[in-house]
Amino acid sequence: MEYDDIVDRVQERTELESRVEAERTFLVVLQLLCDRLTGDQSWDLLAQLPAKAKKSVLMTAVPARVTREELVARAAEHLAVPVDQARERVRAVFATLREAVTSGELDHVIRQLGGDWVDLLA
Repeated sequence: MEYDDIVDRVQERTELESRVEAERTFLVVLQLLCDRLTGDQSWDLLAQLPAKAKKSVLMTAVPARVTREELVARAAEHLAVPVDQARERVRAVFATLREAVTSGELDHVIRQLGGDWVDLLA
């Protein structure tokens, strides 16, 4: 999937009027997700995404052990939106990632995140 297609799908799912805000949402959530994953898992996920997405993520040496609610709260803070709106944006990005990467790769991500993340990944 091309980068512009990813951003377009995030914009459709979030119903944001601004494409710039949809792109910002995608990149913020992708960064927070990669911060939560191990380095190897982040690399594997990013390997299946367009170069522009890969270049936008700063890799961390140690995964941040945040809960799903902490990730949503961080997204809300970075995006300057209420937590409920941030949760919907996280879901939109995760749904788009489900389309953009192989099911096997997404399964690896889900296994690493744990079962309590299922409601954000559905």
